[in-house]
Amino acid sequence: MARPATAAVRLLTGEREPVRLATTANILLHGLQAIDGVPCAVGDRVLVKDQADPTQNGIYTVSEGEWFRAADARSARTLQKGTTVHTQSGSVNAGRVFEFSADEPVV
Repeated sequence: MARPATAAVRLLTGEREPVRLATTANILLHGLQAIDGVPCAVGDRVLVKDQADPTQNGIYTVSEGEWFRAADARSARTLQKGTTVHTQSGSVNAGRVFEFSADEPVV
């Protein structure tokens, strides 16, 4: 059985730590809410990918207040074309792998 990738290997290969959920629609980036049919908890990682304003897309950490970008996806340097993230839960997105495909990141 293969060992899980370490944080350093993930950064080098473009793979990010898994997210618990991925959005299916435009959402508010604050407070606890259901994403893809699953209630969020404080500290969950969420791939936000369906915002009307694309500058708001990215990987976030859930908070009761404003959500903040995950440490491994806060800048154009850490979120580049080819970066991948696995989704753990959700009615639609569980088990899916998403790849960042834009030539120039919007972070």
